[in-house]
Amino acid sequence: MNTIEKRKKQLAWLGIAGGIIGILSIVGGAVMLALNTDKILFLIGGILLLILGLAGIVLGVFLYLMSRAVVATHGSIAEENLGKGTVNMHKCTNCGAEIPAERTICENCEENLKA
Repeated sequence: MNTIEKRKKQLAWLGIAGGIIGILSIVGGAVMLALNTDKILFLIGGILLLILGLAGIVLGVFLYLMSRAVVATHGSIAEENLGKGTVNMHKCTNCGAEIPAERTICENCEENLKA
């Protein structure tokens, strides 16, 4: 699994977590409003939790949908670029970075590639 796929999965889980936290905040806000014993703090707290809960759900849905929309479009890891224009690349034996074939030293870790 490449880095883009890992980040997509992390973004999806972050969106799911945000949605769950948003739902729990709405439930908490509803409970605070239901327990309103004529105290202004319960009323304000309940309304704030409802607003934050809705924001959490919106953000969670947005992050989840973004995780589904992310596609690698540039570079050798993009699916449509596999096998295209990457023939002159090789991986560094020390750090695994992709290096143009004509380079003799890795730009990432400065490993001598012709030794």
